[in-house]
Amino acid sequence: MPVRTYDPALTRAHLSNRFLGGLIRYFTDGFGVERVRAIVEEAGLSLEYLFDTTRWTSVDFDRRLCDAVAHQLEGLDEAPDYDHPLWQHWRRASFATFERREIMGPLFLLLWSFEHPAKFFANIGNLYTRGNRVTRMELVTLGPGRAIVRARLANPLRVDRPGTCWSRRGLFEAIPTIWELPPATVIHPPERCTHRTEGVKHCEYEVQFAEPDLGRQRAVHELARIRKHIRATLPQVLEAMDRQYDEHREAQLAQRKTAHYLPPQLLEKIRINPEEELILGGENNIGAVLFADVVGFTDRSRRYPADEIMAQLNLYFDRIEPLIEAHGGIVDKRMGDGIMVVFVSPERTDSLQKLAAAAVRCGLAILDLMPEICTLLGVLGADPFSVRVGVAAGNIVQGNLGSRYRMEYTVIGEAVNLASRMETFASPDRLLCPPGCLIEVEQELFDSDGIRQVEVKGVGPVEAVELRPSAKALRTRQPTDSSIMRVAD
Repeated sequence: MPVRTYDPALTRAHLSNRFLGGLIRYFTDGFGVERVRAIVEEAGLSLEYLFDTTRWTSVDFDRRLCDAVAHQLEGLDEAPDYDHPLWQHWRRASFATFERREIMGPLFLLLWSFEHPAKFFANIGNLYTRGNRVTRMELVTLGPGRAIVRARLANPLRVDRPGTCWSRRGLFEAIPTIWELPPATVIHPPERCTHRTEGVKHCEYEVQFAEPDLGRQRAVHELARIRKHIRATLPQVLEAMDRQYDEHREAQLAQRKTAHYLPPQLLEKIRINPEEELILGGENNIGAVLFADVVGFTDRSRRYPADEIMAQLNLYFDRIEPLIEAHGGIVDKRMGDGIMVVFVSPERTDSLQKLAAAAVRCGLAILDLMPEICTLLGVLGADPFSVRVGVAAGNIVQGNLGSRYRMEYTVIGEAVNLASRMETFASPDRLLCPPGCLIEVEQELFDSDGIRQVEVKGVGPVEAVELRPSAKALRTRQPTDSSIMRVAD
């Protein structure tokens, strides 16, 4: 039976299934498995996927799930307004998760260890990110029996559904019950809610809770109860750990085969969202592209034995790739002595000017490092290198290219073509790019050899500016990133 794959846009690592599973179980208990299965399928995933606590879902799936619930349970074409009774399911589901502690497993022990609600809210920023990578929870005020917390989307362009807000309210109400205290009171006025007041950029909640009795008898009672809970849950936890250990060993063996062939950013993306690896096709994005090429390498290959050529290239790549990583670049491919580097924002939060600036700084850093590389080549008995660098920024398409027999994760598009032409026309030991790539680059980093026109096939003449690292910057520039420090050693 073939393994089912899902749309990668729905399985990005935004929201952990460890927390979403509580909502799905609530709906399953109340409306039946088949009805909830239909809801989840309409949203684009499956119950089997959502019950896998090692997986994640995206904000896009969360929105689609809310819309599917509204359609299946209320007959609505879209999600309703904030005060619609539908959203009380999200509130009750969050609360119910704390009533069914066997579902929480070891997470309950972690929360219980904070002793009382005030300590929980003091640590809410770190705790919340364990299961939610797109919302930042900030503690505004903490006092006796009272906390004010603020929920802020990491990307303000993303808009979640009201169910998310009601889910947070249910969570805050339920927190005190961990220590057998009465539920909290949550005050969330419209003027502090992104879903009810236009222009508000975060949701702010005032949580009022009872202070616990921390006397000896209370502690003895709590310890007895927690011991009973541990006895009931720990065998299953240990069994799951053994199973995960075996799976981890298999995954490590597989990763060793690919870790040196794929950039770490892509490996991490595939690890948390395997659908990225399995599906042919791409998505539109913006980005910057850098090409670097060794001048006269064909002639060099005739003058040196193959093993010496490989040693020279490996030395070159070994020195420049930490620079590329430090500047946020991803090595897309190597083409003999050439290299193609891509600068993109996975969550699409960086502007095109910022990505272009990162590519230009990276190219200047490579040129800056070339005298040191040439010194090392001399130690090997080889002639020095000269390199040409081209940079461009604009629209790209990123994804899997090829066939179902063999795929390659790469980037194509107008920015790629233009960067390649820039590199071709660059002078030795110079960087060539359109002037627009320099909008956010510090002027003290480079000296300019002036603007000229480059003929780009299918486009025509394009203005380009040729750069070299400034002499002043070379004397004063100090590496800050640890990977750059290693290059300088």
